[in-house]
Amino acid sequence: MILARLLRPQQPLRAAQRCTRLAQRRAIHEVPHLANYDERFRESGIPELLSPTGFNTAWSKYQQLMVDKLNEKVAGTALEDDSTQTVAVKTAREPLFASTFNYASMAFNNHFFFQSITDRETSMSNELAASLTTSFSSLDIFKADFLATAEAMFGPGFVWLVWHRQSYALNQGSWKIVPTYLAGSPLSDAHWRQQPVDMNTQNAHSAGGLSGADYVRQNRIQNSAGVTGPHSAAGQAARNRAPGGADIIPALCVNTWEHVWVPDWGITGKKDFLEAWWRRINWSEVQSRVPKEAVGKMNS
Repeated sequence: MILARLLRPQQPLRAAQRCTRLAQRRAIHEVPHLANYDERFRESGIPELLSPTGFNTAWSKYQQLMVDKLNEKVAGTALEDDSTQTVAVKTAREPLFASTFNYASMAFNNHFFFQSITDRETSMSNELAASLTTSFSSLDIFKADFLATAEAMFGPGFVWLVWHRQSYALNQGSWKIVPTYLAGSPLSDAHWRQQPVDMNTQNAHSAGGLSGADYVRQNRIQNSAGVTGPHSAAGQAARNRAPGGADIIPALCVNTWEHVWVPDWGITGKKDFLEAWWRRINWSEVQSRVPKEAVGKMNS
C-alpha cells in the first residue's frame, strides 16, 4: 500500500548515510531560480504587475515558507528526495499526508505561476494561437473566459489552461479552463480533488470511521464492466485517476491568492491585477509546456 511505503522507516545504515548527505546541503527542497529574472525581480519587482515588496512576499518569502514546511514533513521519509510534483502525486489521496500534499502542491503551483511571467509583453506563436482558437472560437473569447473565471473565484486558488487529452477525438483533445481551490492540484495523477467529498481535506480522526473497503469505494470507480473504455478494468489500470478524472496537461496558471495581489492592487483591484498579469505572460514558456498533439495539426 502507498501509505505503508510512505511510512516505512529507513534502514539504519541507509538513514545514517542520508543524514550525512543532508548535513552537506542546506535543504532537501529549495526555492528554485526563475530563469534570468530572479535578481531583477527581487530588486525592481515585475514591471506594472508587482512591486519589489509584492514580489518578495508572493514569491521569495511564500515559496521559502512552503519548501521549509515541506522539508519538515518529508525529512527522513521515502518522500524526501522526490520533487514537489512527485510528492503531491503520491500524497494527494492519503488523509494522513494532507498537510504534506498541501505544501508540495502549493510549492509546485506557485512555481508554475511565476515561471510563466516575464518583464515585458510577449506574443504567442501562430501555432498556439490557432490551437486555442479551435477550442475557444477566438483569442478574445479565450482571454475573456480565462480572466472572468479567475475574477469570479470566491476564495484563493489557481486558474489553469490545460490540454484535455482525448485520443479518440478529432483533434486528439481540446483546451479547457480549470479552477483549483486552495492548494488543489490539476495534475491527473494527483487524483483531481472531487466535490463534495475530498478525502485529502480530512484528517486521520475524521476519516477514521471508514473501513478500507469504504475508503476504496469513495476514491475509485467500482464498475469495471466491459472490455474497453475508461471504466473497464483495463482502462482503470492504465491510469490511476480519481472518479471522473481526465488526462490533462497544464500549460498556464494564474495565482488568485490574496497575498499575491492585494498588497499592490488593493482589496478591489483583482480585475486590474489579472489584466496586468495577462500582459506579462511569457508565451514562450507556455509554448514549451504544450504537448505536440495540441499544435501538431496546426503545423500540417
